[in-house]
Amino acid sequence: MKIGLVRHFKVIHQLDRNWVSSDQFNSWVEAYNNAEIEQADLNDSFSEWNVCISSDLSRAIQTAETIYPGPIIATNRLREIEVQSIHPLGNLKLHYYMWLLMGRLAWYFSHSSQVERRSETLDRAKEILDWIEERYRNRNVLVVSHGAFMKVLTQELSRRGYRGKGFVKPRNGAMYIFEK
Repeated sequence: MKIGLVRHFKVIHQLDRNWVSSDQFNSWVEAYNNAEIEQADLNDSFSEWNVCISSDLSRAIQTAETIYPGPIIATNRLREIEVQSIHPLGNLKLHYYMWLLMGRLAWYFSHSSQVERRSETLDRAKEILDWIEERYRNRNVLVVSHGAFMKVLTQELSRRGYRGKGFVKPRNGAMYIFEK
């Protein structure tokens, strides 16, 4: 079985400024989730896939529709790991990368400020891969998702005996193939 992971195309959404309050960071995350994407030149071949499963967020669906000629199966189980500021800290302004880093660390340690605990994310990755393996056994499955969740998926794929080229941060629109 072969699974191809693709991160959605680059999102067209910039902050007005780099230093933001916790509320401004949360608003930026919400706007990012609803922003448009840039179309990209593709270096990979997407013709060998039997089925395409995508996150149901618009940036992933738009990417999937661009790269895959057939019907797309959209699911919330492939959504990005949601990130929020760790605490409403009034008017304290931090660089948005700092808010992002703190939010990801809070998720990693299952802090109550985050919507989803790390264990819930790991379970979600296991569930979607169980479903893919059961339903699409011996087929080539293209999965369009998001950067942080793709890292969790690759760890679970590796645990299941899949082999493929890993990544530190997946590139937008690039394909990472895992085979068992």
